[in-house]
Amino acid sequence: MAFDSASVQCVACGASLDENPSAPAEERLPCPHCGSLLRRIDVTCSDTLSFHSKLNVKARHAREKRPFMDQTIGDDFHRNSGRWMKLYRLIDRVKDWYHEQVTDPVTGEIVHECSEPLTNHKGHGSAKDKN
Repeated sequence: MAFDSASVQCVACGASLDENPSAPAEERLPCPHCGSLLRRIDVTCSDTLSFHSKLNVKARHAREKRPFMDQTIGDDFHRNSGRWMKLYRLIDRVKDWYHEQVTDPVTGEIVHECSEPLTNHKGHGSAKDKN
């Protein structure tokens, strides 16, 4: 969060005062307009907030646990670059197909793409060898 500005005003008469907002009360000088030592300090802070979304859809046949299709679309944090990327992943067990594409949303550049039969897609994610 960024500290933007602070202003000091006299509570009694509302005059703007040119004094340090973090000064202790004992060090305050009386208001030059009315003599009051009461102050109102307005502080302005700002920050930026961004949202990311991802949708994961799984298609299953009745009474079967494992989905025959799994699709993921949306924002994904890319650990190698430390940035948010656009992810599209399709796992189609009926057609034996795996497709994944990671795109940089700023440049439109494809950072990673993999399209292959699902049976060839080994050694990734939870299927990696444990050392």
